[in-house]
Amino acid sequence: MEQQIKMAAKLYECRDTAKSLAKMQGENYKEMLAPYTDIITKVMKANNLKHIPALLKISGTKTYQDSGMAQMLFMAALTELMEPSA
Repeated sequence: MEQQIKMAAKLYECRDTAKSLAKMQGENYKEMLAPYTDIITKVMKANNLKHIPALLKISGTKTYQDSGMAQMLFMAALTELMEPSA
C-alpha cells in the first residue's frame, strides 16, 4: 500500500509540474499533453493494457529513457487519463 501511495504522489507531482510548465510557456495544458495521452491510449488499445502497464511498456523505449521531460509529460498524461483535472 505504501508503494502505491508513493506512486500516486509522484504522478500528481508530475501533473502539477506539467501544469506549471504549460502556464510558464503560455501553452494550453491539455493541448500540451495531447500527444502523450494519444500515445498512451494507442498503446493501451494495441496491447490490451490498462493505464499503468501501458506506461511501463512505453518506459522501455529509448525516447522515453533519453528524455526526462518526456517522462514527466507521459506521467502527467497518465494521471489525466486516470483522473482528469478540472
